Amino acid sequence: MEEFFERFRREIRRIIREFEEELEELRPMWDVNGALEPLISITKRPDKYIVLVDLPYADLNALSIEVKGRRVVIECSLSNELRFERWSAYGHTKFNRYHTEFLLPEDIDPTNIIIEKDDERKVVRIIVPRKIL
Repeated sequence: MEEFFERFRREIRRIIREFEEELEELRPMWDVNGALEPLISITKRPDKYIVLVDLPYADLNALSIEVKGRRVVIECSLSNELRFERWSAYGHTKFNRYHTEFLLPEDIDPTNIIIEKDDERKVVRIIVPRKIL
């Protein structure tokens, strides 16, 4: 009977994790305080992770990337305020910055992170080495 309950607990935890992942995907990519969330892609390579951050209309001179352990926090001002009329319940929405936070995989080596900015394309590339096991 104990084995049955343990399997049941594991299955419930798995279902809750899947549900939380689905909810994470449904959250908006902007907030009412004027922050947009940039599009991010993470590519896994044998020796590193490559994180691409798309920041259209950003002022990359105002870019801030903070890495604490596995947590990455990215802030960046927009070069000009973006305004969307009739886009929200308030009649208009204004954006003046990007903000996002995310976790990197567990096998990273945060000691030699490389950050490359492409000001023309408004893309930032973060190269994070992987731990050699």
